[in-house]
Amino acid sequence: MYWLRIPEKVYFKKGCMPVALDELKSVYGKKKAFIVTDLLLYKNGAVSAIEKELDSLSIQHFCYFNIKDSADFKTLCEGAKAVKLFEPDVIVAFGSGTAIDSAKLMRFMYEYPEIDIREISSDFNDITCREKIFPKQGIKSFLTAIPDINGNASEVSPYAVFYDNDEEYIVADYELMPDMAVVDGDFMLVHKKEQAAKAGLNALVRAVNAFDSQTATEYTDGFAEKAIRNIIDYLPEVINSGSDAPKSCEKLGEAITMSAIAYANTSSIINVDGTSEYLADIVRISAAESEDARSDYAELGKALGLSGNDEKEITDNLVSVIENVVCLCGIQNKQMQCDV
Repeated sequence: MYWLRIPEKVYFKKGCMPVALDELKSVYGKKKAFIVTDLLLYKNGAVSAIEKELDSLSIQHFCYFNIKDSADFKTLCEGAKAVKLFEPDVIVAFGSGTAIDSAKLMRFMYEYPEIDIREISSDFNDITCREKIFPKQGIKSFLTAIPDINGNASEVSPYAVFYDNDEEYIVADYELMPDMAVVDGDFMLVHKKEQAAKAGLNALVRAVNAFDSQTATEYTDGFAEKAIRNIIDYLPEVINSGSDAPKSCEKLGEAITMSAIAYANTSSIINVDGTSEYLADIVRISAAESEDARSDYAELGKALGLSGNDEKEITDNLVSVIENVVCLCGIQNKQMQCDV
């Protein structure tokens, strides 16, 4: 049996945030919102657009902006205490993947204060294998995720990562999935070349990863193919022009989300330790070792408009395209140590 699980509602398009937040009041009857974000977004005023919208809806709100570059357990505990004191019926995660992951875990700690998230993480770090039932969430709070370009697709992901004393913990379960994702082009503007490179490459790795999965389906392939197409078409302009190319930034943001939908609904078979420098060579090796993989990659190449006399030539052209994207982002392509 296959599956496709995404948030209950996914809003996307420039300016969609007010429409989405209006539903918190008009559809779900929410009254108190706990906003989770980082200090930079709070100081530069990016959060104010969300706060003003909540004010217009007469939704009381509190902003917790103590999120750092990575989610650490101490901060999560402090945030969970703040959530308990405020007692919200909706949690709004805004900004980076770390902020959204933190909101997911704070909600869990708020809903289930008797459970140590560190102790159960080992039982829920592989979404394809289940020996225990994850506690059912959603008793008190509704989770809305609004990413910026650094969101790392956590808004449609069943994963959350945190650290405690330099030890990494990964929690993976569809119960962590936000109830609503809001991918607004107004929050996808890129201000640094490094932002675009990191966001684009992470999305490319996820999309290729999902496409090459043994549990890939026509549904996940559709999201993966479109994500890859958007990255190829729009990432160069985002890197060169940044926020002066708002439409391309919006399309890159949509690619990030689509790559995660594909990735979250397949079991991964590519593992390059979160890096992208080996991605092209992994595709080359996979195609050389498996006729099915070569056929799939040739199909992907055709969908991207690549030509060739046979499947191998089309796949070789696909490898070249991936290499070009990696180089564009300032990363050197590397080859795996193998005989293929």
